[in-house]
Formats: sequence, structure tokens, C-alpha cells
Amino acid sequence: MAGGLAELIFQVGLLAVQGAYVAMEVNHTLKSSEQKRLRHALAKKSLGRSSLNSQSSRAVLITSSSTNFGHDCERIVNIAFQTSQTFPTMMSNCSDIDQYLRKELAKRYSNEYFHIIIGDYNEFGFSVDGGEHFVEIEYDQYKVLIFSTKRNPYTKLDTHDANSQMALEWNKKY
Repeated sequence: MAGGLAELIFQVGLLAVQGAYVAMEVNHTLKSSEQKRLRHALAKKSLGRSSLNSQSSRAVLITSSSTNFGHDCERIVNIAFQTSQTFPTMMSNCSDIDQYLRKELAKRYSNEYFHIIIGDYNEFGFSVDGGEHFVEIEYDQYKVLIFSTKRNPYTKLDTHDANSQMALEWNKKY
């Protein structure tokens, strides 16, 4: 009987130690996750209002000639516009966005020449059909159209960009 009682006391003690260990683990995890949340909140606060807006905005693929091309364009449009919002000195106008998009598309589609049109969402509409590569994307108040033509070394393309110096305004309300 004494051996059984000693065993019971030992088991209760062991459970108490295990319970204390679990409680310490939970407390440490809660502190760690609370510290992470606090650091995240402070980081978000220090980024400023325009950066917070960029985290919630995403490009929306409206139509594309193929799923892969659409997703490629959607990804790089997200990168370009979020960079423009977070670091406006790096990409402050349509020309900067255009150059970045062309550079990224040329890496994957080297035999194509891409035409890129960026404008206010409510200012124009368009439709492209029958091209090998085309995509229409919306991002906040902007619309982006990208379509391709074959590269021809004998053809001189007019690269006149009517809105290349148009500054991007991220806090505009419609």
C-alpha cells in the first residue's frame, strides 16, 4: 500500500511538473506571438499611411490571352505599383512603371515588343482581341493594358509616350 501511495504521489508530482512546463511553454508562445504582433504593428505604423494602402491593394486580372501571361503581368504590375506607393522616388510616374514592366516582360518574352498603356480607371476603355499576348489589369484607380507585337529588326517603332510623365496619385478619391 505504501508503494502504491508513493507511486501515486510520484505521478501527481510528475503531472504537476509537466503542467508547469506546458504552462511555461504557452506563456512563452503567447509572449512571443504578442511581441511579434507588437513589432508588426509598430512596423506598419512606421511605414506610413501610403504603405498601408499598398498592402491592401492588389492588381485584378480582367482578361488575358493566356493564364500564364496574365499571371506574369499581374505579378509584375503588383510589384511595380506597390513599389511606386512605398518608394515614390523610385517609381513616380507612368514612364518608370512602363520601363520596369518592359524590362521584366523582355526577360521571359524576348521575341515580343510590348505596348503598355496606363491610365486612370474611369478615363478610357479598350479592347484587344486576336493578339498573341494581351492583358487588361486594374489596380486601384488605374487600368493597365499590355499587348504585344512581333519584333522586327527593320521596323522602327514610335515610342512616343503621351502620358509618360503623368504622376501617379495614390490618395485620389472618386
